[in-house]
Amino acid sequence: MPAVTELNPPKNWLKLTLPKSNWDIEIVSGFLYLWGSSGINETENEIEAYFPIELQDQIGQNLRLLCQERQLAPDFCYEIIEEQPWHTNWQIYFKPQRITARISVRPYWEKLQKNVPLEIVIKPGMAFGTGTHVTTQLALELLEEYLHPGERILDAGCGAGILTIAALKLGARMVSAWDIDPQIEDNFYENLNLNQITAGWQLYIGDVTQLTDWDFDLVLSNIERQVNELVFKRIVESGRRPFIIFTGLLASDYAHFESLVVNYEREIECKRVKDEWLALVVH
Repeated sequence: MPAVTELNPPKNWLKLTLPKSNWDIEIVSGFLYLWGSSGINETENEIEAYFPIELQDQIGQNLRLLCQERQLAPDFCYEIIEEQPWHTNWQIYFKPQRITARISVRPYWEKLQKNVPLEIVIKPGMAFGTGTHVTTQLALELLEEYLHPGERILDAGCGAGILTIAALKLGARMVSAWDIDPQIEDNFYENLNLNQITAGWQLYIGDVTQLTDWDFDLVLSNIERQVNELVFKRIVESGRRPFIIFTGLLASDYAHFESLVVNYEREIECKRVKDEWLALVVH
């Protein structure tokens, strides 16, 4: 009798475990999400993060570099597990978030909120960006302040599309959304549909640092520090001078990033710190 092949076999995932004693939970969670984590669970003594299995080598490299920077022993371990509902269980804790007086983020199963000028509806999925993390909140705050209607926007590291949606609702003429992870694609499209946005954007799956045309009025770069630095370098090399909103930085990164700005003969227009996280507007 021939073997039976499952049409949809269980998918393997990478479970990463870190001891809480070594890490600030807010800081490390931000990095884990920026690196592509699909879910994070906090136990009494450990932090558990889940990733697509194909990211194992990259996650290990990122963690070793981070441990080196923070002078910590690389004390973490991996485990391969099959598909489980862990990646959706956390969604029950996702409630509407009022980001600014004008902007609110609502999960699609919650009722329409009253007296919200600009509401972003999100279906949490396998992508970073629900409005709950500080880096996304800072990006939304600064986007509201610095975007002018009719502008061309680059969303570098777009994830679930929350910043793309916000930019278009704030009046952007066009948003070029980039992410290196193909797994964000379905969730990105779902969220654009939930917000009834059918035009004015283009999604690209690839390495945004390889972009050659940086003809934008405003660049959103909600990525980890090393990639932010490379994005900055590419923009300077292009000769363009868009406003750039950098998030995904730690407050302790400020002196280093400030020196880059000076070296590139650019200026810091705004500095904002919240819960150890740093956001900068550079021009």
